[in-house]
Amino acid sequence: MDHIDELSQHFLRNGWFVLELEKGERSFVHEVRAAMLAELQEKWVPGLKSLDEYHLHVEDDARHIEIQAALSSFYQASEFGPKLIEENLSFFKSLIGPDLHVQKFPYLRIARPGKPQDNIGIHRDTHYGSSPFELSVSIPFTDNGELGSLGVVSGTHLMSEAALPVTQFKSEDVERGSVKHKLGFLYSPKLMSDEVRASVTPVPLRPGQALAFSLSLVHGQEVNRSAITRFQSDIRVVNSMAPIQWERSVHADYYKPLCASALSQQARIYLAANQAAAE
Repeated sequence: MDHIDELSQHFLRNGWFVLELEKGERSFVHEVRAAMLAELQEKWVPGLKSLDEYHLHVEDDARHIEIQAALSSFYQASEFGPKLIEENLSFFKSLIGPDLHVQKFPYLRIARPGKPQDNIGIHRDTHYGSSPFELSVSIPFTDNGELGSLGVVSGTHLMSEAALPVTQFKSEDVERGSVKHKLGFLYSPKLMSDEVRASVTPVPLRPGQALAFSLSLVHGQEVNRSAITRFQSDIRVVNSMAPIQWERSVHADYYKPLCASALSQQARIYLAANQAAAE
């Protein structure tokens, strides 16, 4: 409990924390990494020896997006994201509450070294309609070190939207409803100031760890400067009672129930019984 309290206090002050996933080196993360590698080897990159070396085999941007879309579909259909959260459920129940929803179709990010087009840049998700009631859990499948990890700007989760002005523009290669849009790329991105972008501090992670942060926190990556490809998934978790927008433009069924307290379960049964009686 002391550990959870410590992380909670760090989160309140900074807007993020690093979580050591359950089972460490035996975490489900490593099974997911192996499954994705096998899928790539079988269908797309036969000579691929590790996820780290993906960029050595896939240089063409169009082919890269095609592969990322196919691997994302495999990742989502296998329900790897929700299973990663379920493996650490006791922690999230302690942090957020016993009634939880989890993102049903979490994004799979693949950022090759030196390719800014593979990233969505420095941003805060509340600029795009998300809520600070939602928690993003970023789980890496590769060890990119300081040069290739996501970064954060501590304390920005408590700042107003007006305090972090942006300049909006239209993306040159992302159309609304396109494949890239469905992969999580922005069709109408908002550029943060040079001062904010320059203050981003990387948070190096290894597989078996996760970066959890508020969606009002400024975070992201403009370019992977490490020597290996970054494979990472960000999975959102939210309290089932939170006042958020439950339906989204890409997936109407954006969230699915993860767990519920006994009190909530009995309340739903009661309400259903009353509705049935009224009909």
